[in-house]
Amino acid sequence: MARGRKPDTAEQQAAKGAPGKRMSSQEVQKAREPKAATPVSIGKVRPPKWLKRSRKATEIWNDLAPKLERLNLLNDLDAAPLSRYCRYIVEWIAADITVQKEGTWFEAKDTNGNSTKKRHPAWQACQDIEKMLRDLEATFGMRPDARYKIMRDQAAAHGLGNLPLWGDQQPTAGEKSATTEPEPNRQDVMGLLKTFDSAPPSRPN
Repeated sequence: MARGRKPDTAEQQAAKGAPGKRMSSQEVQKAREPKAATPVSIGKVRPPKWLKRSRKATEIWNDLAPKLERLNLLNDLDAAPLSRYCRYIVEWIAADITVQKEGTWFEAKDTNGNSTKKRHPAWQACQDIEKMLRDLEATFGMRPDARYKIMRDQAAAHGLGNLPLWGDQQPTAGEKSATTEPEPNRQDVMGLLKTFDSAPPSRPN
């Protein structure tokens, strides 16, 4: 016996305009609203419960957390600092949008009633938030200089010595190295670096 057509989901009915008025207008509106994003857990790293109150901050977490975990730069103690970073990003974006719409300066009156220009509070908010973001970006290796320092320290912890810098001169054939100490196993060094090879986090729009 042939089965009947599978009923449409609430989202499909809303997209069709609820034909036959099977859904109320309130139900249609609710079905059309975007689903709330859920913060993902990365291994043992669980995002704090308060993060999901912000959909945009949750989306930033879901983008950054897996990338940091692949670089071995995230563990369960880092969940709260990274969540704050995600919230700061959302606040910076909101302040930056205000500056783009209203400008860096605004007209005001001084104590004598004369017209003057003052810095927009949103512009100052951008500067304050950026300072906090820079500190956290360095902590999580989100800048090339900070990331190299973290990788260098991790390599030292694995007993691989100093990482080779770009432009380092290597001895040519027949030349002896200036040091008598054995050179660290470069294959081990490059193998460690490959574990950190990942595209940098994209900036949220």
